[in-house]
Amino acid sequence: MSSGTIVLKFLGIVLIGTILLIGFRFVRAANLLSPLDEVDRACWTLEAPAGPEDLVIDRARGFAYVSATDRRILMQGGADSDRPIGGIYRIDLKEPSENWHLVPMKTGAVASFRPHGIGLFIAEDGQRSLSVVNHPANGPDEVVVFMVDSKGMLEYHRTISDPLMADLNDVQPVGQDSFYATNDHGTTPSTALQDFLVLDRASLVYFDGARAVIAAGDLTYANGVNVSPDGEEIYVAETLDRRLRIYRREIASGVLELSEMLMLGTGVDNIDVLENGDLLVGGHAKILDFAGHAEDATALSPSQVVLVPRGPELPRTVRTIYLNDGQEISGLAVAAGYGDLMLMGPVFDSKILVCKQEIMLPPE
Repeated sequence: MSSGTIVLKFLGIVLIGTILLIGFRFVRAANLLSPLDEVDRACWTLEAPAGPEDLVIDRARGFAYVSATDRRILMQGGADSDRPIGGIYRIDLKEPSENWHLVPMKTGAVASFRPHGIGLFIAEDGQRSLSVVNHPANGPDEVVVFMVDSKGMLEYHRTISDPLMADLNDVQPVGQDSFYATNDHGTTPSTALQDFLVLDRASLVYFDGARAVIAAGDLTYANGVNVSPDGEEIYVAETLDRRLRIYRREIASGVLELSEMLMLGTGVDNIDVLENGDLLVGGHAKILDFAGHAEDATALSPSQVVLVPRGPELPRTVRTIYLNDGQEISGLAVAAGYGDLMLMGPVFDSKILVCKQEIMLPPE
């Protein structure tokens, strides 16, 4: 056998192996082979603007802040995509739940506001700030920071952009002007190719108040990000790998060290940290169905919420506490707990689903 034939056979084996590996990763990411065993809750619906994709809860003051953008208008393009089509809304959770409704917040100096992920920071002195990922119509992605006054109203503080923040998805502040933010894709190749090949091109950026650095790289569609109550752990959702990364954080420097990776079995999206340190993770049970829902509002996308117990001193027995075929809510992106209820927001639809859940008690 000639050396040329050997080389060709070797290249053929490598090509077949690569195709099989890509196929395996795609099938796993799409969750094509897993059954859908629904987990129901007693739920009701709040009317909302289109696309209430992320929400955070100030449990001490009893307010929920909701980020909403009409993403279908963005996908359609045209003149409508240049006008403000999103905003921040507030729900007064101190009211009886049957009276809950969304109130638009004034956002001041932000001219082109198309918000995405949001995060709340509460300082030791009680001062609050809300950080918001914004995708302006003309210009790079940015993080807009608002101060929150004693009545829960927003006051514009500053806007931050950086070449490292190129494809932002979510943000979690760890100080008034410092935060971690996810880039759900890299700059190359195309986002569609990155998704199809399930490439590890996403990243987590840390901004210390003055400059941005890459805190973690080689992520697969980095999505939601959050921080533990003590500030010592950072949680990052990898949608296409269907897993949660947990990093140990050096508080003074912001430097991260990977400590754990949990397979959650769903297309993980946003992360809520409960008072006791447990996590609620919203997810897309069938990624291909979600892609179909993005193209067609009538196509259903199964929605899932996973409860991840605090750790690492306790065993992490991950379990699904909500799973629906999409009839009740399609394309769920976030679930946030408030007492014995949880509020769930979708990527596209004009609703927030409120469901009963087990009472999440604070730590002793």
